[in-house]
Amino acid sequence: MVKVALKRIIKFMPYVAAYFIALGLAALAFAFFGENVLFKDGAYSMVKVACYIPQDNALNATGFSLIANMNSIENTISFVDYDSPEEVREAVDEEEVVAGLIIPEGFASGIFSGSNPELEVVFKSAETFDEQVVKDIMLVLANDLGVGQACTQAVYSYCDQAGLSYDDTTDIADRVRTEELGYALDRLNIFRYDTVDSISAYTLTQKIAGAALVYVFLLSVFVFAYFCKGSNPAFIARAKLSGIHPAVFFITETLSVTVMMYIAFAVIVIGLQFTKIGISLMALVRMLPIIAIIAFIVTGVSYLFRSPVSAAYISFAAFTVLMYLAGGLLPIEFLPRFLQEGAVYNPLKYLIDFAVEAMFA
Repeated sequence: MVKVALKRIIKFMPYVAAYFIALGLAALAFAFFGENVLFKDGAYSMVKVACYIPQDNALNATGFSLIANMNSIENTISFVDYDSPEEVREAVDEEEVVAGLIIPEGFASGIFSGSNPELEVVFKSAETFDEQVVKDIMLVLANDLGVGQACTQAVYSYCDQAGLSYDDTTDIADRVRTEELGYALDRLNIFRYDTVDSISAYTLTQKIAGAALVYVFLLSVFVFAYFCKGSNPAFIARAKLSGIHPAVFFITETLSVTVMMYIAFAVIVIGLQFTKIGISLMALVRMLPIIAIIAFIVTGVSYLFRSPVSAAYISFAAFTVLMYLAGGLLPIEFLPRFLQEGAVYNPLKYLIDFAVEAMFA
């Protein structure tokens, strides 16, 4: 029976090779360029935030403009001006924007006097990835604003202790604020920026590569459904006449599929040594149990449906949906909150995680 299995493997390998070359190249291209699609040109997360800025103090608009035009914020949040707090809340309620930022009247003067008027940040639904982006940026801005406020208050306190007149104190405070603004702007120029892969983008490349590989292997049911004969009545009858138990036949075919998948994976690993993805050669060992699990799934699906065409298309629909819900086709952080929570029950999520760990650890 081993000889028969080996002969079938050798005979079927050209079809397997053609399949993996076709889908493997597409998956590899996606792994290369997927981070560009998701992260470049503001496509990563251009979060729209409604904003109301009162016109009672020129510092409100000046300070806000300075913040909104910083590179890190400009590439992440798109601020949309509204004429009143009510319009901001309405835009959030109708989901035209992710969040709303309402600056109260007298905000600038209140910050300098220490009364600390509160900014209002409006959200509609449960916490999402985009809302977390807004909250993180608000936290950073609050810290920066707090540093400036502490400096201004310290100036007033020391001037009072020194017994300076009101005019002298105001003049010194104005100069301190000017120096603070100039210092903040100068700090933007103290770094030299080199274009390198960020840690987040590199991690994304690994995740995409691992997920794409798992997806290609799962969809190999398109080709292996024609290899597995467990749904063929004539083949089953012939096996029974030969005294072969169906379970033995299933195990033999699962091992055969595992061997063919592993050969294809070995070729992929060797090929990826010449790319920037940087897959580890130890993946040849660590991926073996994962490939065996996928081979078991593919063989089981092929046995479950009598028609290879039915097996292929039903598995395509099922695996695509499960892959999406597992964060394999799109980062799981981009999914709605309830889908993120449901991902813990998706077995493909763990299969992808294991594959990424096996290939890049």
